[in-house]
Amino acid sequence: MPGPDRRAHAPTLLSFAQQRLWFLDRLRPGRPDHNVPTAVRLRGRLDEGALTRALTEVVRRHEVLRGRIVDTEDGPRHVAEPVETFVPTITDLTHTPAEQAWQRARELAAADLATPFDLGTAPMLRARLIRIAPDDHLLLLVIHHIACDGWSLSVLWQEFSAGYGAAVDGRPIALADLPVQYADFADWQRSHQAGTAMLDQLAYWREHLADLSPSVLPTDRTRPAVWSGRGDQVEIEIPAELAERIRALGRTHEVTSFMTLLAAFQVLLARCTGQADVTVGTPISGRTRIEVEPLVGFFVNTLVLRTDLSGDPGFTDVLARVRRGAVEAYAHQDVPFERLVQELRPERDLGQHPLFTVMFQLEDPPALPSGLPGLEVSDHQMPNDVAKFDIEVSMTDGGDRFTGVIRYAADLFDRDTVRQLSEGYRALLDQLVDSPERPISAWETPPGLRVSRPAPATPGSGTGPEPATESGPATETELLVLETWAEVLGVTPDGVDSDFFELGGHSLLASKVMSRLGRALDLELPVALLFYHPTVAELADGIDAALLADLGAAAEAEPLPAGKARHP
Repeated sequence: MPGPDRRAHAPTLLSFAQQRLWFLDRLRPGRPDHNVPTAVRLRGRLDEGALTRALTEVVRRHEVLRGRIVDTEDGPRHVAEPVETFVPTITDLTHTPAEQAWQRARELAAADLATPFDLGTAPMLRARLIRIAPDDHLLLLVIHHIACDGWSLSVLWQEFSAGYGAAVDGRPIALADLPVQYADFADWQRSHQAGTAMLDQLAYWREHLADLSPSVLPTDRTRPAVWSGRGDQVEIEIPAELAERIRALGRTHEVTSFMTLLAAFQVLLARCTGQADVTVGTPISGRTRIEVEPLVGFFVNTLVLRTDLSGDPGFTDVLARVRRGAVEAYAHQDVPFERLVQELRPERDLGQHPLFTVMFQLEDPPALPSGLPGLEVSDHQMPNDVAKFDIEVSMTDGGDRFTGVIRYAADLFDRDTVRQLSEGYRALLDQLVDSPERPISAWETPPGLRVSRPAPATPGSGTGPEPATESGPATETELLVLETWAEVLGVTPDGVDSDFFELGGHSLLASKVMSRLGRALDLELPVALLFYHPTVAELADGIDAALLADLGAAAEAEPLPAGKARHP
């Protein structure tokens, strides 16, 4: 993956993952859903100048941290800006009583985490150093996910630690040159999407996920038409004695701790949903090339793990099925999740994640700076009230035990429901590991869990809907929409009832269409308008309503109707 000879600050391609986050930001602007926080407490004699130099050097080295996204005629592009765009904020609370100072520090941290990024403005990293006392500081970093992932935090803190030590000693910060930048990876990823190996992997996913119906837990409330992102979490702990039995079972059956934990959770999902076909998502590092290992950037990919639990297998058989599915998924991990969504085109609404609604992951302990002269470093937990999925189980391997959280969508679940899910998972895991040869139906559903039964199939009438009669454009707006679609899609719609997505439209093309229409009409048009109004006639009506509102002819714009939208 050789780094191309790129001009400084020249626009570069986005990766598939970056492109999806950029689109989601346009679809739901002004939200902090993809802010990634990391915070450490620093006790001892801190050299603030050395800290600033070390952070600045990290930002200088990694273009993606000091970049911004521009919308061009050819789609979104990344532009790296000079390192001077990065300016840490220093807040002094040393004249405030300690208890009040910490309360204020937590408020500032929460406010920084809740503040959305403007992807059109560099940098993608915000840093705040809070002085609690002369020998007690809190360092908070908030990075947009478009520029980092979990692995990146380890890279960042390693480079920061080396830079801080050098700066304190008065030495130049001398870190090994980076072989490539994130933009080189994005360019390489794009160039390999049409290769034979990639097409073979894509064919695997098409077959593996055919006729997929995502596992959906019974909820306390009706799913909203649009995902709000409101979330909360409950803690979960697998004690040392059970953790050792989990590891021992894994050694016996040649499965990892992740596979064992996942298998038990999928059994729980099958019990709660009444479905034997169980699907969850899980993140994977996505760093399959050695050149990208020392980079900060958004490499993580999402895999869809689908397990067939039919036939009332024993837990040992479930482990074998989960292992086989995970190994196959790892072997086909190069297909970006964003590409998979475009290919499979799942029909969904803006209130549900495509392909799966439950995420499950086993993580390493959080990365921290190390070896900082004269400083004691400890992790500072940040509250996270953003939910990206219905349920997200994040476990951490603490060596002797497993700990973690179950984050949940507060629009769907009550806290007590998720607490019962956490307790039920631990109880079921204990039972399954204790006698793994028994069929999974032998285990009683943990008390308090809400379960659902599969809905009976409704026999079809055997007759399809009457074919729609297409008609030509009746207004100037409909004509403009038709012409714009034809330019962007390369296909001329049959009439005003043509559906953008059925013509081959997807998220990037939707953004391009709305951008062109907005420029033509000198009007700010949200991308979501096309997802709620996917036909020519519907979109034209929505645009006309927006025009009227913009001209002041209506008191307020007509709200978007509740209901389904196409996948973003």
